[in-house]
Amino acid sequence: MISKASSTSPLKWAATTPDPFSESTIKRVPVARFFIALALLGKPWYCTGSHYLLRMLYRYKPTGALLEVVTMHGEGILMCVDAQDEVLYVEEEDLVPQLDATTEKLQAEERLTGQLEQEGVKPAKPTNKETFPLDTRLNINTASARQIADTLPGVGLKTARDIKDLQTSMSGEKFTRLDQLKTIKRVDWDEIITENLIRVE
Repeated sequence: MISKASSTSPLKWAATTPDPFSESTIKRVPVARFFIALALLGKPWYCTGSHYLLRMLYRYKPTGALLEVVTMHGEGILMCVDAQDEVLYVEEEDLVPQLDATTEKLQAEERLTGQLEQEGVKPAKPTNKETFPLDTRLNINTASARQIADTLPGVGLKTARDIKDLQTSMSGEKFTRLDQLKTIKRVDWDEIITENLIRVE
C-alpha cells in the first residue's frame, strides 16, 4: 500500500521512523535535509509500505543505473523507471538512495515546469528524459578502450581492450551486470563499483 505523507513535517518523520535505507552511509540527518529540500520546492513525497521514497532516485546495484521508484509491485519488489522512461522491476535490496541526484532532478523539474508555463504549454510537465540528471559516470558498454583506460584507476590500455573483448563475447555484445566485469582479474572492481565510477546500460 502506498501512503502520502505531508511534506510540512520532514524532520518529525525522519526522527521517529526507522531509518528506511539499508546503506549505512545514509543516516537521518541527510534524509531530513532531503525532506526539507522537497518542502522548499513545494513537492509532495510518498512512502511505500517498505519505507522506500517515491520521487527519489536510487542507484541500481547490478548495473549502476539511476532509477526512480514508482510503486511497490509485490513483496520486496519495486516498479521503477529509468532516464528513458523504461520500466524495470527490481528487488528493493538492490537500490541505494542518491540524495544529490534526487535534489538535482527536482530542481530541474521546477525550472523546466516554470519555462513551460511561461511558454503557455499545457500541461506544463517536463518528461523524465528532460529532468533526470546528466549521468557522467563511465558507461562501459558504450565507452572505447581508450576512454576506459583514461578514466578508471589502475586500468591500462591492454586491460581496457580485454574488457571490450569480453563485452563482445556477451549476449547482445554488452554487459548486463557490473559483476560480469570481475572476470577481468587485474582490476579492483569492488573499489571502482563502490566509488560509483561506472555503469552498464
